[in-house]
Amino acid sequence: MPDFNRTNRSAEPISVALNALIDTSVMAEKTRGYLGASVIGHECLRRIQFDWMCDPEHPARLLDIFNRGHYFEQRSREHFLRAGFTFAPNDRLKFTALDGMLSGHADGILVAGPKISDIAYPCLWEHKAINAKGWRSLNRDGLEKAYPQYAVQIVLYQHFLGVEENPAIFTAINADSCERVHLLVPLDAGVARVWTMRAETVIAATRAGELLPRFTADPNNWRCRLCGHRERCWRS
Repeated sequence: MPDFNRTNRSAEPISVALNALIDTSVMAEKTRGYLGASVIGHECLRRIQFDWMCDPEHPARLLDIFNRGHYFEQRSREHFLRAGFTFAPNDRLKFTALDGMLSGHADGILVAGPKISDIAYPCLWEHKAINAKGWRSLNRDGLEKAYPQYAVQIVLYQHFLGVEENPAIFTAINADSCERVHLLVPLDAGVARVWTMRAETVIAATRAGELLPRFTADPNNWRCRLCGHRERCWRS
């Protein structure tokens, strides 16, 4: 006879207790002491401030998803090396700007490689691991529409790292199927200036102790519900 009262094993007391301990332990992980180029492109100015000033309140599961990207990045890098590409040394990948308040570290700069149409060296290389739904959206709609925050991050890296002449290569891996898509991203100097000014706005407001506006007045907006600063933000 079917058991209609079955529960998921993850809801059993032992699993709940251990996950609660793990979630508590990750709260000790600290954010960076600078405004990162990877967050400037987010649509919510207040979230950008909080990402800089405070530790986001994410469960360990989400942090592990973020860290999963490092594994996939390393695997893709190894594939690129075997395919004949050469990367710049790591000390070439970091920039600091706006009196040290804005900083970023790119995934790579390709300085040599196979002759492929439309690719020229040196060029920025940025890598992301995303879920299947997001990967399909990126593959269908392109970077600026599917992931505008990543597009801003790449433009800032190109500008501040001095790899402006040649289009960047953006590699995205489907974390479910391990399919990869590679997109060319040319620099738009005007866009770089706009987003640098946005960073200046965030820095100035934060130094003055001012909270910038949220992108929505609805605390139940789905993007707010996923934000690691939701409780802190709406208490404010």
